[in-house]
Amino acid sequence: MTVEELVAAVVALAVVSAKRLGAGLADRAVQGVEQSVVDRLGRLYRWIAGRLPGEEGAVLVHEAGRSPAAQALLRRRLVRALSEDPAGVEELRLLLAPASAFAHGGSVLRESPGVPRQLPSALADFTGRGQEIARLVEAAERPGGCRICLVHGPGGIGKTSVVVQAAHRLTASYPDGQLFVDLNGAEERPAVVAEVLGDFLAALGVPRGGIPDDEAGRTRQFRTESAGRRVLVVLDNAADEQQASALIPGGSACAVLITSRRPLATLAVDERVPLSGLDEGTAWDLLRRIGGADRVDEDPESGRDVVRLCGGLPLALRIAGARLATFPARTVSSFARDLADDHRRLDVLSLGERSVRAVFRAAYQPLPVLQQRAFRLLSALDTPDLPAWALSPLLDVDAGAADACLEGLLLAHLVQARRDRTAGQRIGLHDLARGYSKERAAGHLADEADEADEADEADSAVRRLLGALLGAADAADARLRPAGARHGGRDGAVRHAPPDDALAGNVREAVEWFEAERVVLVAAVTHAHARGWWELCWEITDAMSVALEHQWRWDISVRTHELALDAADSLGDGRARAALLRNLGEALRDGGSDLGRAADCFREAIELFQNSGDAHGESDALGNLGILQRQQGVLREAARTLTAAEMLFRGLPLERGLAWTLREKAVIGRHQAHYTRALAQLDEAQGLFAANDEPRGVGWVLRTRADTEKESVLDGCPLPRRWYTGPWPGHRVVGRPEQDPRWAAARTHYEHAARLLYAVRDHRGHTWTTLGLADMALYEDDHTAAELISRALRETDACGDHRGHSRALTVQALLRAETNRLSDAITLAEQALNGPHDHVGAAQASFRLARLYGAAGRHQDVLHTVRQSRTHHHAAGMPFPDLPDTGLAGALTRPVPRARRFRLHR
Repeated sequence: MTVEELVAAVVALAVVSAKRLGAGLADRAVQGVEQSVVDRLGRLYRWIAGRLPGEEGAVLVHEAGRSPAAQALLRRRLVRALSEDPAGVEELRLLLAPASAFAHGGSVLRESPGVPRQLPSALADFTGRGQEIARLVEAAERPGGCRICLVHGPGGIGKTSVVVQAAHRLTASYPDGQLFVDLNGAEERPAVVAEVLGDFLAALGVPRGGIPDDEAGRTRQFRTESAGRRVLVVLDNAADEQQASALIPGGSACAVLITSRRPLATLAVDERVPLSGLDEGTAWDLLRRIGGADRVDEDPESGRDVVRLCGGLPLALRIAGARLATFPARTVSSFARDLADDHRRLDVLSLGERSVRAVFRAAYQPLPVLQQRAFRLLSALDTPDLPAWALSPLLDVDAGAADACLEGLLLAHLVQARRDRTAGQRIGLHDLARGYSKERAAGHLADEADEADEADEADSAVRRLLGALLGAADAADARLRPAGARHGGRDGAVRHAPPDDALAGNVREAVEWFEAERVVLVAAVTHAHARGWWELCWEITDAMSVALEHQWRWDISVRTHELALDAADSLGDGRARAALLRNLGEALRDGGSDLGRAADCFREAIELFQNSGDAHGESDALGNLGILQRQQGVLREAARTLTAAEMLFRGLPLERGLAWTLREKAVIGRHQAHYTRALAQLDEAQGLFAANDEPRGVGWVLRTRADTEKESVLDGCPLPRRWYTGPWPGHRVVGRPEQDPRWAAARTHYEHAARLLYAVRDHRGHTWTTLGLADMALYEDDHTAAELISRALRETDACGDHRGHSRALTVQALLRAETNRLSDAITLAEQALNGPHDHVGAAQASFRLARLYGAAGRHQDVLHTVRQSRTHHHAAGMPFPDLPDTGLAGALTRPVPRARRFRLHR
């Protein structure tokens, strides 16, 4: 038939449609009579209306039953519309073929099964996902053509449940039917598109004998049958873009909801909804609904353990809840214990046909060999994630092959990826996927008999990875201490070159790299120790020791150095032991956990470095022993030790070590009121740090300079003038401290130091700068002191800086007293004095506590604490009033100063 003949036939049908429907055929159809006639005529009507612009088609069909002129106009309009539309002509042929007999007065050729309603039942215990469902419903109801929505995510994440929930909400919007099919995309044999199309056509009323045999023909007919209808199509578990696109209907008023484990990136969709794990609250609700609220609530702690071990995976939670419901005599705590067993977890998360292991197996088995190997190796190092570049050394392939491999794993949802704050990509396994990865690697599964050599493969892969991590750590460590090595001997382990973009280019990048990789490096040390890879164990530990100091991770530093010392002893390497003892002493000292052992570590390290002729190591260990002695308040002994270190540093020369030593000597000079000499030492130290491009060192010098300038105004007097007007050696108060230009200089240097130390992520240095500013605000009677000291307390408490915490408490105590909370103030000051043994800190803390006792009228406590303060000041060589204890106690026994004025600092 020509186009003109087809149009003549369709116009004839339009006339019949108008007459038959007008005669009440629609009313009879409601009762089930001649339903196929109504369906066919209605479809024809919608097809014509869709081919002509605006409402012209509807008007012409209505008029065609009454006016020959309208019939002629309709024919002309349709011929013009179809003249350049071959696809439309073919649709019209298919539409007319089964209805031609009716057009000539014959009988209906087939019976329609009615409107398809194929949606599965929605889960009664469905929990959460409200935002995702709302997005799907809104997108599917949006006008303007066929809407396609995709929900994608890993197996077991609940994609089908979400789409079915959304589909049931949409049934009223799609009255012409809802089609549903499981495309088996995760199975070895996905559904055949031609067979699915045949089922769809039959559901839409096409007799099996009238369905074309080939896929192309069925696709055309499906598009024709759906044209003009409002049909909702749900394609569950699509394998790929090609499978899904072949099942998209042709009607502009239809909608399609698709689920897939893959993101189907090249498929044009209106709304993409990725699904991730349930949050803890929603997961808890789901477990209670399935396992029984009363049962779970009896032991909420164990219930939350179950939730945590299921990792937010809805399938795992459903199986866990079903197990609890199925075996009511079993306690929740015993189930949680079984689930906590790494070797049994996947066995426990299996019930009947449901299995978490099966989900991972379905994703793993179709992968290429290299991707399967990568999945197995990603669990070899016990760490939550890795930098994405780690795949290259793990697999021993170039970066391009590793990237392609990673893309495949991400598409299969076996690996998770995220961006870290350095803009690098990190990859990891879901906890349950990690269990399956370990099963595969260990060859525990029945089909893994060919993987007997997997352990050797994993060891080789992890050694390459650890070598690359060590190479990157070496580069970052060099950025943190650019002026030279602290010791020799770290060159025994085999290194592998990491990619260039994994290497730190400056101090800031080095600090960020160590922060990002800290957990990985600790896992590397632990793994190397367990495998007996002694060189890797101690060298990785040593490479990250400075970074751990920056990060205040003294507990981690102590733990890793204990393992590394065992590795050095296993090697019989005295140089390695010396280096590690130096690092361990620093961690013990700064963490305040064992100062006596810290001193022993430094002294043994000094001896070992001397015996090996390592002057770099000896000078560094000497300097650190001097810092410990200074922190303990043994200032005279500290000065001697630091002078010995200074002589070694000047002879090497090692400018970095010399600069730090000069800064420490300046601190001692400040405590002993030798301010001019201290400032000269700081001048030299700052010049050395600046010349060697070490901003962290400059920041510490500036902080110490600010401390020195501030105390030179006060001559070390530990109390503001409003609290104490008695004598203090060298202190002659003429006006308020902020009127002295040295005070303004101190504030400027604190603020500059804070910016530098924040930039290089030196939390300890930045916090002590905050302490200095808080102390200034206290002396100024500035209301910002309370805010500053609260911040300092949070930071020192979080990072375990006991000395800094005690200093902060003494300031907070005075602030509390000035707000009429004298009892609380005394408690805080007592806590400060009972902190780490430090003559300098204890000297200040005891004097402030004595003043608080005096405000409370506790005369005996005042006398006792004044004696303590005198002892600490003299032990440290710090100036102290030359008055009898009773006279000094009298000067301290005064009421609390008047209420603070909360004067804003300008």
